[in-house]
Amino acid sequence: MGDVISTFLFQPPEEPTPIARSKVFWLETRLGSRIPAFFINRFPGKFTILYSHGNAEDLGMLYEYLKELSRLLKVNIMAYDYTGYGLANIANEVERWAFTPSEEHCYADIEAAYHHLTDVEDIEPASIILYGRSVGSGPSCYLAEKMFIGIESEKRCGGLILHSPFLSVCRVVVDMGFTINGDLFPNIERVQHLGCPVFVIHGTEDAVVPFSHGQKLYEALPPQYRAPPFWAKNLGHNDIELHQPRQFIKELRNFLTVASKSPRLQRSARFSGSISPRISSSEEFDVAPMKY
Repeated sequence: MGDVISTFLFQPPEEPTPIARSKVFWLETRLGSRIPAFFINRFPGKFTILYSHGNAEDLGMLYEYLKELSRLLKVNIMAYDYTGYGLANIANEVERWAFTPSEEHCYADIEAAYHHLTDVEDIEPASIILYGRSVGSGPSCYLAEKMFIGIESEKRCGGLILHSPFLSVCRVVVDMGFTINGDLFPNIERVQHLGCPVFVIHGTEDAVVPFSHGQKLYEALPPQYRAPPFWAKNLGHNDIELHQPRQFIKELRNFLTVASKSPRLQRSARFSGSISPRISSSEEFDVAPMKY
């Protein structure tokens, strides 16, 4: 059943969106696929966001948008493509490997990206914020849960942002109130085990993933890790940044302030001082927010 769901769930762009090859580097996952990624270094960024994008997107669509987000939030940002998306699809075809998008590949993809941040870029895990938008909430919740139930505390991330997330894939179609066999990305089961601040963003008029998914995920979080959510009134799945850019940035900055109060981070010289949530008139988006 999972393979059938995957066929309908994953919808990579038909052709990779152009991006300068000099901006991209390559990662190899534990499942053998090669995926592209980019890293935007905003020195001296206190936080690093690991961004898992939504469906029908790839790195070429994301670069300018995330570059602006990096500037406004004063953070480093790393993004990667899922196996079978964008340049990753071309690279694996050239090497004669038939890799298609799947739940398991998404998990291996985000693991490879996280390992790059901690092992190659030498970034403190506690300063890494996982950011999952829409389908990206699946791998982000997977990795966050894995950290807090399976590995030592010094390897754990510092926070999680869920933007237009779902309870699970099947529950987007019909919510039976429990996880059925063959369902994908069971986020609702995973968020209960998290041990870091979590920020949920959802449009109240989302016609793709119902607003109730964001609400239920928020309510399922351990109370001590619930950051104030951002319920974007009268907005949908893909237009929050477009119609409320200032509020969007303000809410993200507020969350970074919450995350920076972690005792693990307070012991770091990098986190001396505060992160201001205020936005000046010069800090608007220089590029139009994406229409996904």
